[in-house]
Amino acid sequence: MFNTTRMGRRKSYIAWLLVFFQFLLIGLIVITSPLTSLKIWVIGFILAGIALGLYSIHTIRIGNFNITPDVKPYGKLIAHGPYRIMRHPMYTAILITIWPMVAGHFSYPRLAFAIFLTIVLIIKLHIEEGYLKKAFIPYLEYTRHTYKLIPFVW
Repeated sequence: MFNTTRMGRRKSYIAWLLVFFQFLLIGLIVITSPLTSLKIWVIGFILAGIALGLYSIHTIRIGNFNITPDVKPYGKLIAHGPYRIMRHPMYTAILITIWPMVAGHFSYPRLAFAIFLTIVLIIKLHIEEGYLKKAFIPYLEYTRHTYKLIPFVW
């Protein structure tokens, strides 16, 4: 029993550490952006990312949404809306927003932030997929006809 509890706490710490780094890196990219002089194409991507994120949250519903990669108790597998095409549209929304911000106002530190953020999201995604496979029997079938993160690519 002790090992299970200890392992559960360790997983929880890792999950919250990933969330911390996710928000830290997003914050670093945003605060180093020239928000008053963004290029129009960057604004277009930001709006597209925000729209996808809001659509994803609306589809999954707040009660089913979890900021950590853990599956919520009594959570439901969602396979409609943006989830019918990709399994992690909220992560995609973050990347659609962040990468153009970095490209539109390039610097090596900002590039490093975006690379590390992408790595953090991919780690979270893999952990989350492992939990979802255990929590939902139909998840494996769902993975066969949806993209993981980038539609028509991966």
